[in-house]
Amino acid sequence: MAIFHYNPDRSPNEDKEIYLSYWGKENCTPGHSFGPGVREVYKIHFIHSGVGMVRVGRMTYKLTAGQAFLSFPGSVIYYQADENQPWTYSWVAFHGRRIEEYLSRTHLTPDEPVFPMDTRLMPDLYNLLNEAADHPTSQDLRLLSVMADFLSVLIEAAPAFSSIQSYPSNKDEYIHRCLEFLHSHYSENVSMAMLASNLGLNRKYLSTIFKQATGVPPSQYLLRYRMDRACGLLRKGKYTISEVAASVGYPDALLFSKMFKKMFGVSPKHYKSSSQ
Repeated sequence: MAIFHYNPDRSPNEDKEIYLSYWGKENCTPGHSFGPGVREVYKIHFIHSGVGMVRVGRMTYKLTAGQAFLSFPGSVIYYQADENQPWTYSWVAFHGRRIEEYLSRTHLTPDEPVFPMDTRLMPDLYNLLNEAADHPTSQDLRLLSVMADFLSVLIEAAPAFSSIQSYPSNKDEYIHRCLEFLHSHYSENVSMAMLASNLGLNRKYLSTIFKQATGVPPSQYLLRYRMDRACGLLRKGKYTISEVAASVGYPDALLFSKMFKKMFGVSPKHYKSSSQ
């Protein structure tokens, strides 16, 4: 059995979108099993050969080569290699701030964790991670790139049933693209005109459908998102108010302080000191 650790001791609550914990591969002995037990992170097993079974809740699945299954954090799972044809599997364990969001685009749940391996990347994921880890100076970026590619393929290999049955409406697509744009560019000088132009929509129409979906107009959503990010930076205690302001799209620290106090009732300086 080969196991490679990248961030084994990191808390699942780390503020990173994707956190790779460890990966490995094993030729299981007959009857080799895990559980019933729980994991602290997401863990996917890929079946390369042989046979085994997975039990979650009242459901039992018999798996063979070419299939995979996902363990969810905190959910009880049991799996066992076949006595006559024990499986060989590889695995990858991960967590992160946006993993739950990414997995919501699939049909996978703690009770329905099985999906087909996608031949584009999944059978070679173990080797790809090993290769990425062999570059010390750029290891983190290479591993992140492999994981991002993997999650993209996973979403396509196990799409949400609603995505299979029907295409999302144009409004849903626009809202998703709008949120992606705001989350990616919140530290920049974003205007509603720029946002509407990027989406190819009329500003008034964009504001209307966005408010229908989220309950607030884009400008108010952006303000709240910026301030939430600012709170995270202030809690770290190592950045000045000016540095935090610039990091969330406010080159004018005084304006940032004014908006922060208007939203939370305290100044950024007071919030920072009270968080220490």
